[in-house]
Amino acid sequence: MFGFETSADKDVQEKNRVLVSELKQDLAFIFRIRGATLDKHTGLYTNPAIQQLINEVLFKNKGDDALCWEKYFSPFPCAGFALALTAIECAIDEWGSGRCEMISFKEENYSSMFSDHLASLDEFDKMTNKYKLLPNLLKQVYTNGR
Repeated sequence: MFGFETSADKDVQEKNRVLVSELKQDLAFIFRIRGATLDKHTGLYTNPAIQQLINEVLFKNKGDDALCWEKYFSPFPCAGFALALTAIECAIDEWGSGRCEMISFKEENYSSMFSDHLASLDEFDKMTNKYKLLPNLLKQVYTNGR
């Protein structure tokens, strides 16, 4: 998804390590388009990986939770969105050595990241409240998942 490559080649592994660093710097992975600096990133919270993960986990089959329990998932819950961001960050961390190595997605390892994402979403909502950007984004996530 982000361009990681599986290889024993040391140059490829170094490229993967650099990519991990770039994606995690200023949370670049949450943007649709990554720029050279934070102010050059565009598309906050619209990286296709976010919707793809949510679709794969909650909207893939007719019996999936988000479809069966619409009243709880429409609009998509902010905490669920923060959890998706945290899961993506875990997937990026798996490439930290340059090779993909499984990392357990456990509360003890990722609860602080989840809390940070949730707080950032809350701050984003407060700063853009008059435009209703976060509520509209969460409605769109549900609509795109269906």
